[in-house]
Amino acid sequence: MLKPARFLSALVRRTITQSCYKRVHVTGNAAVKKFVDSENDYASAILRNVVLKRSVELPVTAHEIPADMEQILKTHDVWCNGDPERVLLLLRHIVASIGHTCDGTSPLEDVRFTEFITTFVKLVPTFSDTQLSQALETLAALEEIKSIYEPNYLILWSTLDSECLERVANWNVDQLLHFADQWYPLRLVKQGKFVNKAIWKISNRLRKLPPDQLLRTVFYINLTRVPVENMMDIETNFHQNFDAFSIDNIAVLCMGFFKTETPIRNSELLEKIYHQLTTQLATVEDIALTAILKLLRYSSRIPNVSSMERLLDALVPEIPRLSSLACLHVALLGSDIHVCHRETLTLIVEKFLQNIDNLRLKDAERMAFVLAHGNISLKDNRDMLLLRAILANIPNRVAEIVQYPRCYISLLHFLSLRNIYDTAYISAAFERRFLQLAYSKNIGGAGREAVALDAFAAINMADGEYRGNRFPDNAFRLVCKLTQDYLPNPKYKLTKSDRMLLDIQTTFSAIWKVPCQILHLLPHYQRPDILFCFDERSRKVVAVGDTSEDGVPNTHDIMKRENVLGERSCDSNLRLVAIVVGSWNCYVRNDRRRTGGYEMKLTQLRKLNYETIEIPWYEWPVYSRDDMRKYLETKLSPFLSKARKREMIK
Repeated sequence: MLKPARFLSALVRRTITQSCYKRVHVTGNAAVKKFVDSENDYASAILRNVVLKRSVELPVTAHEIPADMEQILKTHDVWCNGDPERVLLLLRHIVASIGHTCDGTSPLEDVRFTEFITTFVKLVPTFSDTQLSQALETLAALEEIKSIYEPNYLILWSTLDSECLERVANWNVDQLLHFADQWYPLRLVKQGKFVNKAIWKISNRLRKLPPDQLLRTVFYINLTRVPVENMMDIETNFHQNFDAFSIDNIAVLCMGFFKTETPIRNSELLEKIYHQLTTQLATVEDIALTAILKLLRYSSRIPNVSSMERLLDALVPEIPRLSSLACLHVALLGSDIHVCHRETLTLIVEKFLQNIDNLRLKDAERMAFVLAHGNISLKDNRDMLLLRAILANIPNRVAEIVQYPRCYISLLHFLSLRNIYDTAYISAAFERRFLQLAYSKNIGGAGREAVALDAFAAINMADGEYRGNRFPDNAFRLVCKLTQDYLPNPKYKLTKSDRMLLDIQTTFSAIWKVPCQILHLLPHYQRPDILFCFDERSRKVVAVGDTSEDGVPNTHDIMKRENVLGERSCDSNLRLVAIVVGSWNCYVRNDRRRTGGYEMKLTQLRKLNYETIEIPWYEWPVYSRDDMRKYLETKLSPFLSKARKREMIK
């Protein structure tokens, strides 16, 4: 394992090398995408079973390579004589010979085949539908090629794609799906135009499709990752024919919704999926389970919490048999609506601790998110052991980090929420060339995780512990500006949190007769806080900001004492107090435990010498002004005079 200093050097060196070339998926990193292929292949196998129930496909006839192959290629025009059948037969012979003579070069690019391919292309428009299907089937038998853009291969598949595209208008749904099935083994669905056009034509009658056709249509929508305009029709058909689908079929349909970033909005349909999965959990395979869990997480809202918790309870005995990836999605289920299931997390953390070397960087980052966001403490500190093991394993992942630089920055941020960090790794994340690799020229488009990590270095390690690279100041302000909520304004539509902030501000002014200010004290957080200044000598609230200004300007900088008080910052009798509103997404559901990000916000405010008053959403009296005043006076009691306290008691 590399030491932190050597890791920093290796990471920067690899970053410089990588940034000089266009980033592509190479063989060495192929394992990262392995599951995606197996997921689609699994779905394809399910579809083949559906098709086979309707019609048994005949086996492909093997063709022996003629002994005079060289002579045939030289005189292929005479041999084929413009007959599509003989052209197809010669294509089969060529594909078969390529499989036997591959020597590491690109065999289809042999000049012997170029003239034949020109002849083949000319005859493609004369092919019958059956012959066109056979041509695709033959092309799919080619061994894996180096690039789909090799000239001869590109000519072959693009010509067949164009011909299929020409015939879309004349084909019915069965024919369109049959040819889509022929294109899938070539792994060219996204690159070609035919499947997209076929799906577009089928999308006009999505509500009327029988279950097997709907299933296959959604599979190809999943492959193209482009939602059709009327995805709601798929949802309606899915709901109406729900009983016709097996759990594997449901998994395929879920893939289509998730991959096109389309949530299921029908709560009744979502509840049916929950029930079906919970009752059949013991027989569900990993890939199907993972696909369904992805959609459930993406689509679930507060009304689905009880069904989600029943599913998580049922998953506890299944954890030992599940793969690491399936376990990860079990852990992620509910994270969007702040459900944190202790029993499943305990088993998953233990499983990950035993397989830390086999986790992908993405898996480690997502697991760190779950533990940091849920802010959960497991027995014997097993959660902290896993997070420290992830941090210790980072030097083994230089190649993955260079390929997924944003993932690395997010991982460091989530680890920092649990106060787990290494200064050398943070410095590597903020090295100029690495930031260019992660965000290209749009460094201002970095996510909140980048500025939050920088703020952690600035605030939590302000005593001089950190002397490494920092996120650029101008970019920090820009990212904060783009990711912050606007300060609440009664003239515009308000969220519940906005209204709560304004109600507290109004109630505070009624108590003290001095306004407080709604302000982004920590600009890397989305929500603002309420700030007031208390004078210890007079026992009164005084105006914030420099004496020459009204209030404190919102500068998108971290608001330290000197930013707020200006020349008065040296006056030790002035106490800065932040009223922090805890909205519903600041707490873990049921436990009402603070989330990791919210806990860190309170910690950082205190490190900046703010006193904090926390007002949770579930305590704030929403409907009565008198109750609001009484509640706020209770919270502010440490700052009230004795006379005011006696008045409150009366």
